[in-house]
Amino acid sequence: MAKRYTPEQRKPRLKGALLYLLPLPLLLDAVLELFAGDVRAVLGSGVGFVLAMLGAVLMRRGIVIEAKSTQRKLMRRSSSVPYKMVGAVVVGAAMGVLAWIGLEKTLLQSALYAGFAFTGCWLYYGRDPSRSHPEIAAIGITAEEVIELLEEAEGRIANIEKARRQIANPELNDRLRSIVKGARRILEIIEDDPRDARRARKFLRVYLDGAMQVTQGYAKTHALGESAELEANFRRVLGTIETVISEQQQKLLENNLSELDVTIEVLQMQLEKEGVT
Repeated sequence: MAKRYTPEQRKPRLKGALLYLLPLPLLLDAVLELFAGDVRAVLGSGVGFVLAMLGAVLMRRGIVIEAKSTQRKLMRRSSSVPYKMVGAVVVGAAMGVLAWIGLEKTLLQSALYAGFAFTGCWLYYGRDPSRSHPEIAAIGITAEEVIELLEEAEGRIANIEKARRQIANPELNDRLRSIVKGARRILEIIEDDPRDARRARKFLRVYLDGAMQVTQGYAKTHALGESAELEANFRRVLGTIETVISEQQQKLLENNLSELDVTIEVLQMQLEKEGVT
């Protein structure tokens, strides 16, 4: 079985979930104080709850972005908004409002409460990830652009894999499985050496898109009935794709993509000639 191209995942799981739980007593307190008729206490607990929940949402957003930024060997550029920092500020503000209005502390004491809350969030959850990857940017392409290319290509490969499952012919199924495996190997090579990504754009987008379309087209037509001519045409196209996948791997390893454009044009002409799609 072909191994799906999935770099090590560092999922945030439940990190940051505690921030959603801690403000809940404030909501309960606001309801109780409402029945008691204490407007000041209701305002303090209510505003504190809203700000604390907003801070939790922002912090969680920053945590998710950080987790995504470290899923690959390349460092993904983070959002331009420092969500974790803004979230920590909002959590600190929630604590300050609660202390000042709800607990009737002095402004100085409330500021200290806010400062402690902000510092605690910042120390526990850390800073937002960097937005740059200078080593990659220096070669004319950013890490974000490389990752975007890889993810787009993975999507096309996943569609080929999905279409493959609709084809009952064992031989064609095995050949498609081999093509998927080879294509994912190419993505691994590019991620290991992203300097090739800029030159491999056309392969990752145009060529894989053509391979995806021809596979999906055959799977759809094949489901309507058997056709010896269609199967023979598809088999020939698969031969071309297999050859190009193998050649492309070698070219990437040799840093030689000079013949790539010609190869893509050959595939496009063959797809039109065979009429598989």
